[in-house]
Parts: sequence; C-alpha cells; structure tokens
Amino acid sequence: MAAPLIESRIRWAGILIAAGLVIQLITFIWVHPLAFMAFILMSCPLVAIGILIYLYSLVATQSSPTQRRNTPRSDHG
Repeated sequence: MAAPLIESRIRWAGILIAAGLVIQLITFIWVHPLAFMAFILMSCPLVAIGILIYLYSLVATQSSPTQRRNTPRSDHG
C-alpha cells in the first residue's frame, strides 16, 4: 500500500535531517580544516533542505474529495 504524499515527504525530510546531523557529528569529532568545509557545504544544506521539505509538506497538504464535499461553503457576497 502506498503511503500518502505527506507521509513520504515527512519521511524524506527526516532522512535528510538525520543525514545532516550525522555529518555534523562526524565533523565535530574530525579535527581538520576540511571538517569545517564539510560542515558548511554538506551538513548545513542537508538540514536546511530537510526542514524546508517538512514545512512545505505541512503547508501543501491537499484535502481528500470527501473532506472537500463535507465542508460548508459560504456564498455571502
């Protein structure tokens, strides 16, 4: 059974955030000038993209046809 779109987006967001956090942990342990570059160029964008995908998935949810049918319409105007 396929997962709804919001669940798959949230799953991808979680994977990206977790990958970014793992890279951050590795760069904190690794004492080398390139560790900072890996932190800035790899982990920060992964976490930021994961957060943006998560927020987008919350905002861009579409209601099912039954929910749209049951909502009252106000045609005052």
